[in-house]
Amino acid sequence: MIFSLTKENKNILVINISSSSVNCFVLNTKENGTKEISSSTHSRLPLLESPDFKHIERHTKKAIRELSEELYKNYPAFKPGVVFVVVSSPWYSSETKVVKVSRKDPFVITKDLLEGVMADEVELFLKKIGKNSSAAAEEMEILDKEIMRFVVNGYPIKNPLKKTTSELSFSIYLSAVKKNFLNNLQETLSHFFGSAEIKIVSEPFALYKILSEMVNSEEGFLVVDVGGEVTEVYLIRNGILEDVKNFSWGENLVVRRLASSMKVELGEALSFFKADNSGDLKEGMSEKIAPAVEGVCTEWQNFLSESLSEMGKNVPLPQTLILLGGIAGSDVLKKCVNSPDFSSFTILGKPFNVVTLPPESFESKISFSGVDKDKMTTPLLLALGASRYAEKV
Repeated sequence: MIFSLTKENKNILVINISSSSVNCFVLNTKENGTKEISSSTHSRLPLLESPDFKHIERHTKKAIRELSEELYKNYPAFKPGVVFVVVSSPWYSSETKVVKVSRKDPFVITKDLLEGVMADEVELFLKKIGKNSSAAAEEMEILDKEIMRFVVNGYPIKNPLKKTTSELSFSIYLSAVKKNFLNNLQETLSHFFGSAEIKIVSEPFALYKILSEMVNSEEGFLVVDVGGEVTEVYLIRNGILEDVKNFSWGENLVVRRLASSMKVELGEALSFFKADNSGDLKEGMSEKIAPAVEGVCTEWQNFLSESLSEMGKNVPLPQTLILLGGIAGSDVLKKCVNSPDFSSFTILGKPFNVVTLPPESFESKISFSGVDKDKMTTPLLLALGASRYAEKV
């Protein structure tokens, strides 16, 4: 049996919605605290020459429904306690902001004060989205609204409630998604898994929470997640998710350029690319696809450089860079991100220390026997994040 269904165990369904795929996997947390990914299902969205957002959204909704229905029909006894959904770009908008409250006379920090300030910031955030995108404020729904760090009278503090001060500042992370997309997602999941607790979060916040337990978040690190259509860049420093950038460059662009260079169909180019990444390409073929891959890599470097330049315009960036995504293990991509050209952005003035977190590095934290290890790093991170959330509900 794929799923452990005893009452002592808690099944968690984790769904990762990216720019080019929907990945569902079941995490079983046992009473003794051990965790195991017992099933994984992946749906890749159609690969087209010129994708657009409406095309991606339509096929994403279809994939979510089909994968949910497959689980429901094939495993009728499967009842997840939690459905933990993580949305990547382009599904969310986000912002990190430092909010300051300063008064002439000392004041007591209360829950009502914090909630009032947060409500104001949410309203401002939604209005900002309305100005900077095609979505009006009323068309958006808040996903995450989290306070990450308090500073009272110039000193960091974990719990400021009931403290008296004349100056308070705190860092908040806000994210939002289109209401119609969110409503469709919730309706689909409720239909198939009605009794489950449904939690939907943005990928930057989900990865920030779990990676901060694994890497020194005070010293800081960057996360570069290369998706199918979009690359996302997150800056974690001083214990907060400081900044998020993204640009329209991903694995699919490499495949499209490869197809054009080799004069083959997209499906065949995708097969060549996968074989090259896994080291299974026939002798002599690597030399044929190298020019296309190298050319796209140079373009990716330029986009990444723009994001890093904005992130590091005031303070040099951390030395550690965590590379995620389906092509994170690609030697070409590692070479691109480790380029000396990025040295000017780092705190030591040297190339980034690139970390790829192979699936084997998670063996002490989570078991995934019987599941294909290919492209498992991000699912494993999200599974750990899901388990942390499930422990609290």
